[in-house]
Amino acid sequence: MRNLRKAAFAGATAVAVAFGSTSVALAQDAAASSNNTTNATVQGVEQPTNAEGSLSSRIGNSLESDQTAYGPALFGSSKGEAAGESETFEQQPVWAKILYGLSIFASVAAAFGLIVAPLYNFVVHGL
Repeated sequence: MRNLRKAAFAGATAVAVAFGSTSVALAQDAAASSNNTTNATVQGVEQPTNAEGSLSSRIGNSLESDQTAYGPALFGSSKGEAAGESETFEQQPVWAKILYGLSIFASVAAAFGLIVAPLYNFVVHGL
């Protein structure tokens, strides 16, 4: 009976994970319709003025979220310093550099999980 309980718990967890983000998506749609802008009238012309902005907006601005990244400068072998390439690694936005570092970390973690951990298990516990 223990295996049935484990399977039921795993199924309930999968359903919760699958449908748990639905309320977040619905809340985002509702929030998108009400903007944080107010209108100010300057000499008879109505112009929108931005509110202070949320924490996520300030974080996005500090990570240069409005800029695009140049892939060969990030993942190319020359990092954009070869002749004819328009941008270098240093010119890339902060968010792209963070994702580059995370991809390197994920690659190392995957190699560890695929090779080193099974070898360790074999040495400690045998075949």
